[in-house]
Amino acid sequence: MFGWILDVPVSLALLLISPWLASLVLVKGRGFGSLQQRIGGWRISLPTRERIWVHAASVGEVRATVGLIDSLARNRPGCEVVFSTMTTGARSLARELYPDVQVYLLPLDLSHFMHRMLARLRPDVLILVELEWWPNLLLACQARSVPVVVVNGRISPRNEGRLRWLGPLTGWMARCPELVCARTRRDADAFQKLGTPAEKIILAGDIKMDAVRPPDPHSIRRDHDRRLGHPGDLFRWIAGCTHPGEEEQVLEVHRRWLEECPGSQLWIGPRHVERSNEVLLLAKRSGFEAVLESQLDGATAQVVVIDTLGRLDGAYRISDAAFVGGSLARQGGHNLLEPVAAGCATCHGPHVDNFLEMQELLQQQGAVTLVDSGDQILPWLREQYSRVDLSESNRDRARQVLEHLGGASDRCVRGLGEVLI
Repeated sequence: MFGWILDVPVSLALLLISPWLASLVLVKGRGFGSLQQRIGGWRISLPTRERIWVHAASVGEVRATVGLIDSLARNRPGCEVVFSTMTTGARSLARELYPDVQVYLLPLDLSHFMHRMLARLRPDVLILVELEWWPNLLLACQARSVPVVVVNGRISPRNEGRLRWLGPLTGWMARCPELVCARTRRDADAFQKLGTPAEKIILAGDIKMDAVRPPDPHSIRRDHDRRLGHPGDLFRWIAGCTHPGEEEQVLEVHRRWLEECPGSQLWIGPRHVERSNEVLLLAKRSGFEAVLESQLDGATAQVVVIDTLGRLDGAYRISDAAFVGGSLARQGGHNLLEPVAAGCATCHGPHVDNFLEMQELLQQQGAVTLVDSGDQILPWLREQYSRVDLSESNRDRARQVLEHLGGASDRCVRGLGEVLI
């Protein structure tokens, strides 16, 4: 009965946002995926061994699970992992990262769809990455006695305010998980304020720290540049996960930087790769020799725009310095660890609310720099360029950061062992 009641506001919400969803699919080219999977029609056999269901909504959350999946394989040998995502891009990445794992799209959060899917899936546990509280999903798991575990649990101040608007529903959802593995003490306190009992919360750390690999040997970048005919002393910097309004700023910085350092190269990785042609056109209209990364040949373009999903990390690894977007455009910032771990000197704008704890940890390690505006990127670039040991010192710092902050995935899996006794 509760599920049917929940179906009413969920159906209304889906109806209200349907024009927006249609525009994403038809105008912006986002994928809707399999309709059969979206209505709970997963084609999966009944379990024959321990089945662990992991749900990660989007590309960033999928990337974060690399260390977790590895820890599950080491600590729970013989278990079967089934993966689900919210977006088609995340599904593609999960299939690439885990070729031996079945990957599906999460059904729409309506009671019949969720029960239909769970009747076939029958997992021993559901692991939610970060904060994927879908009411009918939680209710269906509760009705079928499927324990729910939250890993990398995080609640930003903005999300906490939104959740409070749901009143008693939020309190019920907060009490549903058997275990919440919080990233930080601040996140743990936020879960408790929303209603999660303190005894269900452990402080595990950020599993993203385990998901990133250390910096590549410098020879990999050297080979890349040699293959394309780029000079060995090419200074390359990158603006990753950028939003509208930020590309204009970094292009202006690059224009001025080329006056001081001719031959330098800027890579831009828009947060949504479907904007790559838009950003390319912007760069060309600004007077740059610009090209999409997929069409990059031996020519040394002044600006390269990443147009392929999943290529940002590789671009960080062949760059000297990085600006992380979403931080000048008031979007809450994006993953700062990725460029740091790749061995890039890294800066960001003031708006990093969604990654505040990570920013504080990396700042304590001297791994990131705050720039209050786009104008401050230029003197920061100048400072990085003047460092003769830039490449090797950044790689050393990356290794130290990863060693100091890792281990969260194993702590989460140990906590999971208490649920699956």
